[in-house]
Amino acid sequence: MIAASRTRVAVVISHLTIGGAEQLLLELLRHIDREKFDLHLVFLREPGILGKEMLHLGFPVTTGVIRYKFDLAGVFRLAQVLTDFQTDTVLLINHLNTLFFGVLAAKLAGVRRCVNWENETYKRYSLHPLTMFGRRILHLGIDTVVAAAEGHGDYIAVEEKIPRAKIQVIYNGVDPERFQSRLTSQEARVHLGIPPESPVVSIVAALRPDKAHHVFLQAARKVADTISETHFLVIGDGPRMPFLKALAQELHLEHQVHFLGFQRRLGDIFAAVDINCLSSYPQQETLSVAAIEAMSAGIPIVCTDVGFMKEIVIPGETGLLTPAGDSEALSQSIIFLLQHHPLRQHMRRAARHLVSEKLSVQHMTRQFEALIR
Repeated sequence: MIAASRTRVAVVISHLTIGGAEQLLLELLRHIDREKFDLHLVFLREPGILGKEMLHLGFPVTTGVIRYKFDLAGVFRLAQVLTDFQTDTVLLINHLNTLFFGVLAAKLAGVRRCVNWENETYKRYSLHPLTMFGRRILHLGIDTVVAAAEGHGDYIAVEEKIPRAKIQVIYNGVDPERFQSRLTSQEARVHLGIPPESPVVSIVAALRPDKAHHVFLQAARKVADTISETHFLVIGDGPRMPFLKALAQELHLEHQVHFLGFQRRLGDIFAAVDINCLSSYPQQETLSVAAIEAMSAGIPIVCTDVGFMKEIVIPGETGLLTPAGDSEALSQSIIFLLQHHPLRQHMRRAARHLVSEKLSVQHMTRQFEALIR
C-alpha cells in the first residue's frame, strides 16, 4: 500500500552505461529520503551496466517498455505504468527517447508534473535542426528542466528555446565519503607499483574520442621531459584503449603511463594523485562528475576550458584552465603546479571546500527533493 503522504515519482530512464550523468542518478537514488518519496524506476530498454546496480536499491522496477527505436505502442505501455503507480511526478533522465516517450505518456496518464534532467551540451544529432525542433515541441510538456550549471541553463534557454524561468540549476553532486582513503600518498603509490616519491597525474574519463586522451598523453610526454619521475594514471575504459596504449609506447611512456581500466573504488587511487586532468573537447562535456570526484578528495584540477567547467575550476583557487586541444598549454599548467607545492596545498583545501559547500550529493539531493515535492 503506497503511503498517501509520500510523493510518487516515476524515474524514466533509457538505459545506463558508464558515465557521469548515470553516476549522478545512482547517487540521487541512494540518498533520496524514502520517508517522503516512493520511486518507481522505468527503463525504456534494458537497465545497462549501472542500471543493474540500481536494481539492488529496493525500488520497484519496470524494464523493456519499448521493443525497438520507434515503438509508438511503448507510449501507451509507459502511460499504463504511470497510471498504475498513481504517479505524481515524472523525472526524465537526459536522453532524447526518454523525452519523447516520457512526455507523451505523462500527458496520457494525467501526471501533474514532468521534470527533465539534462546533462549534455553541444551534442549534434544526425538530423540536428529537425531533432532540435522536435525537442522544443516536446519541452512544451515539461514543467521544469534541470541544468547542471548556471551557464548550462543559459545554453539550454538559447539552444532549445526554453523560457529561462522554466529552467532550474542543480549542480552535479558527489558523495565525498566515497573518495577518501586511509592510505598515505606514498602507500597509495606503492599499491599502484609507483615509486613512493614520484609525482602522479591522473585522468578519469571514458576512453572516447571527445575526451581527447591523446592530448593528455602528448602533454604527459612534455611533462616527463621536464620532471622525469612523473607517473600518469589513465582511469577508464572504452573503444580507444588499444590506440592509446599504442600511443603511449610511441611516446616512450609505457613505463610511466598506467592504464587502470574502469574503477568503482577510487579513494585509494586518488590518495596517490597530485593533479587530476580533463583534456576533453567541447563536444558533450558539461560539468565533469569525474573532476568533482577528484576535487572531493582534495585534488587540484587542470582541465580544458570546455562546457561550464570554469564554474568549478577557478584559476588559482581550485585548479587551472587551458584551451582545448593544446597539449603544450596542458603540460605547462601541470608542470607549474607540480613545481609549486604551497599552491597545490591551497588548491586542495579550496577544492574540498567547494565540494562541501556546493557540489555534494546531499546538496544535490535536497534540491531535487524540493523540486519534485
